[in-house]
Amino acid sequence: MAEEKYKHTIHFKRSDLEYKKFVIWSPSQIEWRDIIEDYIYISKVRSKNKLAMFKLQIELISTLLQLNDGLKTYIKLVEDPEERKKEFPDREIEERDIDYWEKQIFNHKTLINAIKDIGDGIAWRLFGFDRELIYNICINNDDPGPLTLNQGFITELYTLGDYMNEPEIVNMVYHGITNFLLISDITLLYQNEEINFIEVKSKKTGRGQSWRERIERQKLRVENIVKIGNEGEGFAVDVPIKFMYIDKKPETILNKLETLLKRSLTKDAVTELYNSYLGIGIVNLSLLADDLWKQKFDKVKKQITREEKDFVMLFGSIDWEMFSPNKAPLSIHPFSPEIVANLLLGKQKIFYFFNLDQFYREFEKRGWKVIKTIDKTTAEKNTEFMFLIKKEKLTLSIPPALFSRAIYEGLSVDSILTYAEDVIKTGQKDEGFGLFIDSLKKNICGFRADQ
Repeated sequence: MAEEKYKHTIHFKRSDLEYKKFVIWSPSQIEWRDIIEDYIYISKVRSKNKLAMFKLQIELISTLLQLNDGLKTYIKLVEDPEERKKEFPDREIEERDIDYWEKQIFNHKTLINAIKDIGDGIAWRLFGFDRELIYNICINNDDPGPLTLNQGFITELYTLGDYMNEPEIVNMVYHGITNFLLISDITLLYQNEEINFIEVKSKKTGRGQSWRERIERQKLRVENIVKIGNEGEGFAVDVPIKFMYIDKKPETILNKLETLLKRSLTKDAVTELYNSYLGIGIVNLSLLADDLWKQKFDKVKKQITREEKDFVMLFGSIDWEMFSPNKAPLSIHPFSPEIVANLLLGKQKIFYFFNLDQFYREFEKRGWKVIKTIDKTTAEKNTEFMFLIKKEKLTLSIPPALFSRAIYEGLSVDSILTYAEDVIKTGQKDEGFGLFIDSLKKNICGFRADQ
């Protein structure tokens, strides 16, 4: 999915993250890091406690409002000379003042991103980690922009409080604290495990033609998502879809990665190879004293390079600074709250060395032929899938969400092919099978035990 759809004003651009002056661990964030860790702990340990989740969300909402307000102030000071004269009429603004404000913008964006990652985690748990449903929610979204204090917002909070007192509702999430829940305002989970999306209407809202058309479009999207969530079928980009689930847990490296992250708490840099195409390096920026860590990372890259012309891609945990529906929030990863907070605020950073050519070879070892590579789909500006593989009469498109899991979670090739191999073995008819998410196919498959 094209990530340009999520152009919240609070989110980083790639150019922001390449500005090396800012992409470092800031000691000024230490106290905030502790608070973020506490928020993550409550969201993980008290996820079944409706009152705890309600009170946590109220706290996240309050924090977001304060951070958004501060962010807007600093942006005005940096971008508008007249605003600077207005705020500081009796002094000369120096370069160090601009530098300080720019750093505050970066810090505020980092904190907002961390808060919304926690909000996303709350929502993921409410949806039972159903990635297929969550992805389809994302492709039915319109971005409303950052959380702001207005009459509609106040009405939504009162409504959230009312639902808190409904005994048949076991959990809820307010959409304003998330990145991806952009249709309607509140999601409810009932005792019978059904979900519902609530659009709160304010009496102050206008009633023009454009408003009525927007409400009608949103109503249709909500009805579709509710149907997908409760019945396992609906529409994705106007294509009828049906979900199928494998009763197996996918094979990833996340538990092993947590062990490496724990080692990184007391070392400046650690590395590990996890399979033939994926190597990991982690730096603890609070402990770095020299550049020797770069030598360790160069060694990993050399080890992961199997043939001379192999293309080794480099990714990092800094990628979570930019929301993408193709990545699971860090707050649901099986890491301790301390480590998640470190990653969200940049104290620890993960680097992923991914050998794309070796990744292709792993499919070929299992009898699959790569019939279209990533460079070709990129040249074609194809956003529906990353590459195509084929075995016998079955062709699979590997979508961005699945490719991302292979990188950031170390999802194994065998897990990717689990259902596809069953289709071939049982001789089922190829009905246009799409693995996990592919809006060009009718059948979408995911893991039942995926969390």
